[in-house]
Amino acid sequence: MFDKLKQLNELRKMKNAIQAESVEVEKNGVRIKINGSLNIEDISISPEAMDDSLPKTIKQCFNDAVGKMQMILAQKFSGMMG
Repeated sequence: MFDKLKQLNELRKMKNAIQAESVEVEKNGVRIKINGSLNIEDISISPEAMDDSLPKTIKQCFNDAVGKMQMILAQKFSGMMG
């Protein structure tokens, strides 16, 4: 029973560690910051980025941020798991 409680406590710690992570990516005047839950915390767009390519740039920037976060979390999990 105590092993289960210990595992539950470790899972809570992992959840908190994941949520505390954040990544910021800037691409062609678009800056996106996401957290470990992959939610956008902040987004800014410079006036120079306001053109027809803006939707594509936002998508690329977000996808790059998610990719970075996935790499960070994979490294963090591999360290926690053994």
